[in-house]
Amino acid sequence: MRIAHKHKIAVLLVALLLLVVLLLMPRHGHGIGTQEQQFGDYVVHYNALTTGQLPAASAKAYGLQRSDSRGLLNVAVEAQRDGASRMISAQVQAQVSDLTGHTQPIALRETSENGDVDYIGDFPLSGSGAYVFTVKVTPPGRTQPFVVRFNRDYVID
Repeated sequence: MRIAHKHKIAVLLVALLLLVVLLLMPRHGHGIGTQEQQFGDYVVHYNALTTGQLPAASAKAYGLQRSDSRGLLNVAVEAQRDGASRMISAQVQAQVSDLTGHTQPIALRETSENGDVDYIGDFPLSGSGAYVFTVKVTPPGRTQPFVVRFNRDYVID
């Protein structure tokens, strides 16, 4: 009986890890709610959710506070050249605004797993409603950033 119980725990941990990958890693457009925008040879992948949607183990692993009143932004930059693509490091800056016009920067940090690079940052949500994100991405060798703007509705109980 104990072996079967340990097997169930291992399967649960693998399922949680897969969920983390789907939620946090927008690689190649496979993350939940992931959007993307093409800029020539580059694709910027992005998504936003609440940290309360993360499994507790995932939030802990990334040092994030789980809460429905905290947002999470995830950005990845894909370089496409010669028929191949890979996630790359870039200079990434972001800010979020609520509909009252209150704007705040989002401190992003680079994470890397299996050679793929992502940028994540969390921020407080002041209430339910639409939030407008502005993300500036400058790949190596470029002087002008690519600018991505998108909206996300949050509902805070």
